[in-house]
Amino acid sequence: MTRSVPIREVAHLRLAMPADDRWIEDLGWVPVSSSEIHLASRYFPIAVRVEKQRPQLGLLLHPRYVANAMLDGSGTWRGAYRPIALRCFPFEAPHLTDDPLADILVDAGSRYLSTATGVPIVDEAGRPDRRLIEMHRHFGLLRRSEEAFSGVLDQYFIAGLLVPLAPEDDGEPTLYVIDPTRFKQLDKAALGAMARRSFLSVDIAVAGLFSLQALRPEHLPRQTSRSRAQPFAPGSIEPDAILMDDLALVLDDGELISLANIDIRETEGHTTAPRA
Repeated sequence: MTRSVPIREVAHLRLAMPADDRWIEDLGWVPVSSSEIHLASRYFPIAVRVEKQRPQLGLLLHPRYVANAMLDGSGTWRGAYRPIALRCFPFEAPHLTDDPLADILVDAGSRYLSTATGVPIVDEAGRPDRRLIEMHRHFGLLRRSEEAFSGVLDQYFIAGLLVPLAPEDDGEPTLYVIDPTRFKQLDKAALGAMARRSFLSVDIAVAGLFSLQALRPEHLPRQTSRSRAQPFAPGSIEPDAILMDDLALVLDDGELISLANIDIRETEGHTTAPRA
């Protein structure tokens, strides 16, 4: 059983992380910040985790799910980007004020704390150093992002856009990803409703779909049947079949273009290029 305590209570100890990064695979999933979601989607599958009936947006890290290995043969991190949550491990911050020593918690019995080896958690005067202050800022980003994502994830569940990953042997699945087919089949009214107050829901959905390239093929969402999906009417006109002369073009008589200085002529029923 863990007992989380403020850093102030373990300020006499040192942070002793292992020589390799294999501990990352034990995490499996970490929360993601809105400031990093587009960059992170290039390397990690974005997934929703539901814990205690509370959905959270994050990144999958376990090799069971990630298509490209994050660690090399020696267990050293080889990824191009290290997510914010990994930079904050093994600490947590469930409540934030302006006091890093009180806000940031750690398991009092953590194997990553040492009396002899590692780096100091605070400076010589017992004050938070630059790294701790930066970590406190990162926790703030994660917390604000979690609050911002809350309503968005509710929309995804209501719209039926999320599908579970393959269930694990030890119980029901708690991880979900966005189904590309169901998102494609959303009608304009549904998309408009999602983006009515904020474009965040569409923005995250696109990032989530892009991130599926980093998900192992066996966990990709299967094709959704149309009987279970919302109706979708594909466009009847291919973009390449549209001719410019068939479009009704209108010029606004503003400061950029003045109609008084343009001579528009009609030739054989078509509007020709203007002559300045």
